[in-house]
Amino acid sequence: MLSNARSAHDQRRFTRYAVRLDCQVTFLDRMAHARVRDLSLGGARIEMPLHASAYDLPNLRSLHIPQIGLARVDVRWHSDHMIGVEFVTPDLIRQSLTRYFASLDPRTSVRPIGG
Repeated sequence: MLSNARSAHDQRRFTRYAVRLDCQVTFLDRMAHARVRDLSLGGARIEMPLHASAYDLPNLRSLHIPQIGLARVDVRWHSDHMIGVEFVTPDLIRQSLTRYFASLDPRTSVRPIGG
């Protein structure tokens, strides 16, 4: 049986990199420390200390990664302790992300995810 559905990997516009970067996420009225688990030019997967349902996800406003900078984000999905975000203005952070990806040592464990 043929299907028009594409896998999540096929739908991705940007290469994702497995990382372990400390970060801060800012909500309308508070901030939380977290860890970025994968990163691309389009967004990130963030591991939160508490279950995602403990946070006011509709009011998640920004992601700050010290090595990269501050980005406005929209929540796209959440599951358990993970939150997937998309950069609202990717052009503003793309240069910093590109520099970060270029600085990665190919001998380390930071590698593209998937294909």
